[in-house]
Amino acid sequence: MPIEREICQQSRAAEFVRQLLKEASTECAAVGVCLWLNSPDGKHLHATLNHGPAQETMESASVAVADSVVGMVASTGMATSIGPGDYHNPSIDRQTGIETRAMIAAPVYVASELCGVVSAINPTSAEIFSGDDLKKLQWKAYLIGLVLADQQ
Repeated sequence: MPIEREICQQSRAAEFVRQLLKEASTECAAVGVCLWLNSPDGKHLHATLNHGPAQETMESASVAVADSVVGMVASTGMATSIGPGDYHNPSIDRQTGIETRAMIAAPVYVASELCGVVSAINPTSAEIFSGDDLKKLQWKAYLIGLVLADQQ
């Protein structure tokens, strides 16, 4: 059963998840980090909690699973990294005014069920994220899954 965006945003877990997103941003030297949750029909991902610029805009955004990097991670359960020139869905860039140069994304599991993705954008100290950055994000995604499991 998917975790609903509104419940997550208003739950006690929101404070803990926001802290983990902030830590991920610092550890990966990212401009922003976002938790995306699967929609009930599985066709979209809803940005739910965000650390970084355009927080309110991000936390009301959605992207199609079939047309986004975070959707690919949500479909396959495999973490990924993209760099400058790689395709990503430009709709979030248009909504926030932030150009995505590079991104890493890791799946979030709750009770062994793939429920969402954590993504980090735009490394502050390099053109692309490193493999270590992706590992750090995967660890934060794991911890976020544990926090969200406590809400069910």
